[in-house]
Amino acid sequence: MGVQKNVGLLKAKVDALTTNLQTLILEEKQTRDMVLGALQILKHMPGHEKALEEMKKLYKENEDKGDKA
Repeated sequence: MGVQKNVGLLKAKVDALTTNLQTLILEEKQTRDMVLGALQILKHMPGHEKALEEMKKLYKENEDKGDKA
């Protein structure tokens, strides 16, 4: 009887972990969709190309120094 109880507890824990993982996956997808939407909006703002070039330059400088941005 003790083994069946342990198996039942393990099954409940696996089910809980599965539910949590599904929630995390959904939240990650929603976050990704929001970020992509924000990027699409930024593309329509005046001066975005200049800002992008400046960010690329800063990233390149940090990369050359060995820093991770």
